[in-house]
Amino acid sequence: MAEPPILTRLIKPCGGGRIRSRPINSALLDSRNFLSTRPATMHSTSNPSRLPASSRLPESPDSPVRCLMIQPCFEQTNYWNFVESAKAIGAKATAPPLGLMTVAALLPQQWEFRIADQNVGPVEESDWQWADVICTGGMLPQQPGILQWVERANAEGKFVVVGGPDPTSQPQIYQDADAVIVGEGELTIPMWLDAWRDGNPKGQFESPHKPDVTTTPTPRFDLVDFNDYLHVGVQSSRGCPYNCEFCDIIELFGRRPRVKTPDQFLAELQKLYDLGYRGWVDFTDDNFIGNRKLIKPLLVALKQWNEDHNYPFVFSTEASINLADDKELLELMRDVQFRYVFLGIESPDEETLIHTQKRINTVHPIIDRVRTIYDHGISVAAGLIIGFDTDKPGTDGPMIRFIQESGITLSMVGLLSALPNTQLTRRLAKERRLIDSEHNWIQDTGVNYELRSAESKDQTISGMNFITTRDRVEIYQELRNIIENVYSPRAFMDRVIDTAARIKIVNKHVPNAWEFRRMFKGFRTIAWRMLRDKRTRSLYIRNFVRAAMMGPTKFEYAHTVMGSFLHFDLQTQKMLDALDVSIDFAKNHATYPRSVADMPAIAPANNLHPLPLAQAGGCDTQTEGKST
Repeated sequence: MAEPPILTRLIKPCGGGRIRSRPINSALLDSRNFLSTRPATMHSTSNPSRLPASSRLPESPDSPVRCLMIQPCFEQTNYWNFVESAKAIGAKATAPPLGLMTVAALLPQQWEFRIADQNVGPVEESDWQWADVICTGGMLPQQPGILQWVERANAEGKFVVVGGPDPTSQPQIYQDADAVIVGEGELTIPMWLDAWRDGNPKGQFESPHKPDVTTTPTPRFDLVDFNDYLHVGVQSSRGCPYNCEFCDIIELFGRRPRVKTPDQFLAELQKLYDLGYRGWVDFTDDNFIGNRKLIKPLLVALKQWNEDHNYPFVFSTEASINLADDKELLELMRDVQFRYVFLGIESPDEETLIHTQKRINTVHPIIDRVRTIYDHGISVAAGLIIGFDTDKPGTDGPMIRFIQESGITLSMVGLLSALPNTQLTRRLAKERRLIDSEHNWIQDTGVNYELRSAESKDQTISGMNFITTRDRVEIYQELRNIIENVYSPRAFMDRVIDTAARIKIVNKHVPNAWEFRRMFKGFRTIAWRMLRDKRTRSLYIRNFVRAAMMGPTKFEYAHTVMGSFLHFDLQTQKMLDALDVSIDFAKNHATYPRSVADMPAIAPANNLHPLPLAQAGGCDTQTEGKST
């Protein structure tokens, strides 16, 4: 019997592509999902037995060094991997690896870099043999790929460095790497380079501090081919002021959002502009409006820059829902051509939001706030979660109604995951409710919890790695019903046309010839696939006609969003199949309790007394942090 994907174990192959190599001329940077300048402490765990394996490593980082930077692939049907949408316009992947481009700018600029993005294509053997140093890393979904490259580097005598969110959260998993960079690269990369100069480049390098992002150089955008990607990412800030129990962002980047200066950020956009890129730019910030006091001047400067450059870009980002409560901020975002925002809505149930320490979502009705954002020409995508302790039986009904009524076309609905080093995981450990990667119930309250071999950790088909308060089979069945309903062709296409009618887009961006070619290819591909599919044919024609009557701007919006169904259709089927496996496993094979009610009584260990269920997971009263 196949096991359900609490943590799926397969490493899927990625498609074909290319690598670019350029000499290093830049001295400017940015980072979100990779590797950590001020004096800082270093924790080093050298492994002398590995020293002969790195014999090819130059004696000093001040020498010419050939560095191959590998971005492990995301599974093609992962929620965040819009590979079908990318293919529609002739691209190969969603976005280039901003973390690696940032790290390349932090490393010595006399080095030679090549970036190999496995989401675009395989790593060429000639590039592997060329390299003196391998740099890789990333997020939890990329863990298998990272470990695969560490294993090969060990076997072939390559010096390998890993970093990013998952190595930062779980460095113990990556101890076979020569160097493990824990935290943000602006602080820790210089520590590693100094240790290398002293003859000891191996170990774990970390700092208790958060870097000043105003010192971060411009990412090495010149190392990638923009033709390969749906959009390009930039970053203006790190951190989030709020205190959601399940979130790892506040553990990784802190609750005091740090923001780049306007001039610094505009230099990054200018670099993209000078390299010839036009079109969609995504702000990869953890919460774009986490520090509104500093982000507003940046938007004012961006507005002037846009006017001076004839609006070369349109933007998207992620933000907290109180964006809707700040009219000045919404108007600034509309004026600089923000088109999409991802909101962490989590649940339409107020009790659940309070329980998970997301009171900010309860201040005003969520649907009213979503519509306010629509009124400023910005489309909303959202994250929604099922599996909270306070979820009530029949959670699927209210969730489906909320999604349809709000018109949120891109709704990521998934299972709650207890991520490493979060408040949620620490609470569940105390309550003896965690389940490990092998589906074993962890009853040791002092365990250092790990998530291993995660292939598709977007929590849509993975998650619930803990004993739930309700029967987990019931939760799986409710999620299955939500997904099957909201991503049925009719429900999805209804949301598209309803939102197109409501949204008030102010378009100032005029695509250039490169964008027009991509748009035309996308239009043709979407139309052909929608008309060929009997399930979508009549709905596509209906939406096509109605959107065309709304004018060219709304027509472009509606047609683009309809194209995302190509991705969601594949993702939905995968999720349904995986949930069927999970339901069968929970019913017939799991050895852990199906709910808290089924947990046997256990004598408290180490004088630790589990709370009664009604008290478990009480909210931190300080649910909102302060912006700097």
